[in-house]
Amino acid sequence: MRKLRHFLAEVFGVIRALFADDSAKSTMIVGILIYSVLYPQPYVGEVLRDVPVVVIDQDNSTASRTLVRAIDVTDLVDVTMSAPDMETARDAFYRRDVYGIFVIPAGFEADLLASRPAPVAAYSDGSYLLIYSNVMRAVATVAGTMGAQVNYARLTGLGVDDGVARTMLSPVAVTNVAVFNPQGGYASYVIPAAFVLILQQTLLMGIGLLHAGRKPPTGERLWATITAYFSLYMVWVAFTQMLIPYLYSIPRTGDLATLLLISVPFICACIAMGFAIAMAIPWREGVVFLLVVIGMPLFFLSGISWPVEMIPDHLRTLSLLVPSSTAISAFVAVDQMGASARDVAGAIQTQIVLVVVYSTLAVALSRLPRNRR
Repeated sequence: MRKLRHFLAEVFGVIRALFADDSAKSTMIVGILIYSVLYPQPYVGEVLRDVPVVVIDQDNSTASRTLVRAIDVTDLVDVTMSAPDMETARDAFYRRDVYGIFVIPAGFEADLLASRPAPVAAYSDGSYLLIYSNVMRAVATVAGTMGAQVNYARLTGLGVDDGVARTMLSPVAVTNVAVFNPQGGYASYVIPAAFVLILQQTLLMGIGLLHAGRKPPTGERLWATITAYFSLYMVWVAFTQMLIPYLYSIPRTGDLATLLLISVPFICACIAMGFAIAMAIPWREGVVFLLVVIGMPLFFLSGISWPVEMIPDHLRTLSLLVPSSTAISAFVAVDQMGASARDVAGAIQTQIVLVVVYSTLAVALSRLPRNRR
């Protein structure tokens, strides 16, 4: 019992040392709280809606006005102005008053009535893919629906049975179900994954700030240090992977036991990697510089912004040296998809291997004369 009390005193001593270091405290505690409050805010709306667009109606007919109303009714775009010509619309576009331009050419209704193709032009900013997708989907969906209505009226006018006409226009019925993300929202997609990377980077940076250039802890002090960091970040795992999704209504279906199975080796791998970096780089600024530089590449290699399957094999293999690369997909699979321990066994094994590799590396580096001073 006395040894346990002494060990716990060592653990609390490490926590007090963390709080006494302003840089480490700002990184490992304050930083995560700020991320938790600010990072999800831009994505609270989940889905991009009502992108402002301008319409140039050169036909000014019943059919063209019907098309404009149908476009405006969609939740994808919002027709905020009408322009007499392309020059006026272009000026509004470059001022960022609107993000898309719809052009209905003269003769639109006449072409529909004469069973000729009735083209409609749509312009949007291709450098902003979310906005571009909304604008193009709006015009494609509305134009397709209107075309189907015209063809349906034409077929039934020729005496074709109602059911036959509907089947001819839509021979294959497609039911679209957004599995694991029923809202199709961006927050549900990006926030749980991003917080795994945030936990890793803040833990690595905090360990570097506290231990780079200093004599590494040994014996009971070392285990107390590891226990303190592990306990603190297991709290952060629960906070970011359970409480934050609850507060922002992000779907979560995984069970706690499986979450712990991936969390424990992930945090241990990050701690081992943090000590290896702290032993390899003997000054705090160097650790911060390294982690800031590699932060963005790790984000792109994680599979959040680009599918992992599309990343070149050599980069994908190199990214396996970082715990977050396999942990992110495992966390998402458990939390959002209800994956079992067997489903994420590969990621768990990878984390365990990283614990062994980085622990061995940290011990070897700590024995260098520079790190023993």
